[in-house]
Amino acid sequence: MRHLKRPALLGLLLLACLLLAGCQMDSTVEELFTLPRLPTEYTTLSRQLDQLLSEGYEYMAPTSGRNIQSLQMVDIDGDGRDEALAFFRLSNGEKPLKIYVFHSREDSYELASIIESSGTAIDSIYYEDLTGDGRKELIVGWKISSDVQTVTVYDMRPGPVQLMQSNYTRLSFQELNGDGIPSLLLLRTNSDNQPVAEFCSWQEGALSVSHRCTLSSTMAELNQGSVVTGKLDQDTPAVFITGINSQGIAVTDILVWQEDAGLVNAALDRSTGLSTATAPYRQLTPQDINGDGITELPRPDSSVSDTKQADGMVFWEQYRPDGLATVERTYHCLSGGWYFILPEDWTGDVTALASDAGIGETQVTLSVQGEKALSICALTGENRERRALRGNRVVLRRRTGTIYAAETLSEIYSLDEEALRHNFNLIVHSWDAN
Repeated sequence: MRHLKRPALLGLLLLACLLLAGCQMDSTVEELFTLPRLPTEYTTLSRQLDQLLSEGYEYMAPTSGRNIQSLQMVDIDGDGRDEALAFFRLSNGEKPLKIYVFHSREDSYELASIIESSGTAIDSIYYEDLTGDGRKELIVGWKISSDVQTVTVYDMRPGPVQLMQSNYTRLSFQELNGDGIPSLLLLRTNSDNQPVAEFCSWQEGALSVSHRCTLSSTMAELNQGSVVTGKLDQDTPAVFITGINSQGIAVTDILVWQEDAGLVNAALDRSTGLSTATAPYRQLTPQDINGDGITELPRPDSSVSDTKQADGMVFWEQYRPDGLATVERTYHCLSGGWYFILPEDWTGDVTALASDAGIGETQVTLSVQGEKALSICALTGENRERRALRGNRVVLRRRTGTIYAAETLSEIYSLDEEALRHNFNLIVHSWDAN
């Protein structure tokens, strides 16, 4: 829960100041030391927000997803001008949660509508054109209680008009059926206490559930996992839904659209009713690891029995009609925030040995068939620049306070500098927007 008084608005106004200050390159000295005037429209918006705060409103930013600011600027109606959406809570009243929507009108922002709900928090908000009319709908997740969440889709013309509402645990957006319009995918427990995915699409002037399928994981297991949108192959959009069971196994359902069947689970074993895409969980999620446009599933080395051990070899598999096929191998050092793609000619057994090589230096040595092939080190401390060039080391990456360097240890398995840098990657944690 976030109770912010002014940060989002101040950030916006400061950004406006910076942009305005850089517009005139031929300004006089006097003008350079004169603070620029804020656009009138932002001044009027600020006054209206201040008035609400003085009346007892407090900022209530969404608590999850990729849009978590208290004040958000979004072009909802497609006219090229951003609307302003402010998220509040007013303690008294049956519907304390409020979203104020302001439209830009020439030199001011005017209040256009107010969306209200009961509940304890605003879980999330998304802006998607679910109807295909060029305007964005508001998809708002409301946290009604500790156990109940509802999602409501609002059409804002003239707005707000409720298009649909449903209970949910997680949600996602993906254009699955080839109509060019993103669809809403809801994950929830149905009335029979079964975990299901519901495909909600715009048809015949209404947004409703058109298809559904059963999932392999409970909602509690899904809350430990991930929801990733990607591609099953070059032509097939897919949603990869991963739950983590009590044995520490990642179970991934792969949802795709088939013309003759609608929404189906491509990884389903019809004899068991569960997904065949299972692997030990090591804090990894499906991703396009090799840049071919297809989403791969991680399969960490099963010989490591400790499910809390985050570092190790990972096989990356693409799901195909005849099963899973390994297309890439990596050494993932999650504890250090990096991974290394193993070269194709490193055939056979590849092992890794991690060690502390001194103060401010950790090192991983990769061996192929028992022969040391490569060492990768992370260097910190004041003299890291000098240590990064010691011996035959090659600098791979730099980030604040750390230098990553590598040194080849074998002529047979040697790599040039370009290959070393290409295969070494820092781990970037993206939003699990759903």
